[in-house]
Amino acid sequence: MPESNAAAKRRQFKANRALGLGDDQGRMVRQKEPPKMSKCTVCQQDMKITKTNTELTAHATSKHNNTLETCFPGAADIAAEMIAVASKSNITGSKDQGMTKSQKKAKADAGLDDLLNSGLSNAKLKGKK
Repeated sequence: MPESNAAAKRRQFKANRALGLGDDQGRMVRQKEPPKMSKCTVCQQDMKITKTNTELTAHATSKHNNTLETCFPGAADIAAEMIAVASKSNITGSKDQGMTKSQKKAKADAGLDDLLNSGLSNAKLKGKK
């Protein structure tokens, strides 16, 4: 009789405990990487670095009338690295890869129009004069 998923997990947890891996129950706990932070050179406020750095840019321009690089040196480079990592982790072979949300919507709408047009005939309706 084949082994159930629960039994397979218990067997794996038992093996992990024997090897000293994971927590006390043998589960493999993945630690999430802390967010990348940067400190403003003018006001010493800590802010999170994102791929677009919208909050950092808004802070630099509105509060200090400076550029992003002046207030948060190196933040643009870290954001570029984050974008590169995210682009590598995209599923390869996806048919919609590299398309923006509006492009995907336009493609879907065009596909629906094709379906609708294929069901309609160009002949005039009979019986109506």
